[in-house]
Amino acid sequence: MTEFDPHNPPAEAFIVDEQGMPIGHMDIDKIQSDAVLFMYDIASTAGNDAETDRVSAEWVGKVGPQSFGYVAAGALSMLVRHILGPTLDTCELAGIHLRDGLRAARDDAHRDLGGAQ
Repeated sequence: MTEFDPHNPPAEAFIVDEQGMPIGHMDIDKIQSDAVLFMYDIASTAGNDAETDRVSAEWVGKVGPQSFGYVAAGALSMLVRHILGPTLDTCELAGIHLRDGLRAARDDAHRDLGGAQ
């Protein structure tokens, strides 16, 4: 595979070393399915930090620490696109402008923590 289309990824991928020898395998379909489930599980805990921690630990146990980063990254992207985005859109329609506050918080975090924007 020479080009990667993030909207149409392969079902699986093999990781190879510098000599082209396989050293790992990723079931991308499984990672994406787990990411959707984790997204809804974690979103349903909003406002309950103890439950958020419990669900996160449960998912680390389910998928293992090696895969959890991939699952969490997928869940985060979908959470922003499918839950936070529509929620913010609804707030805008009601005259509640939360995006400005989020942008200000982002800018503060980058300034205070030294992150690149």
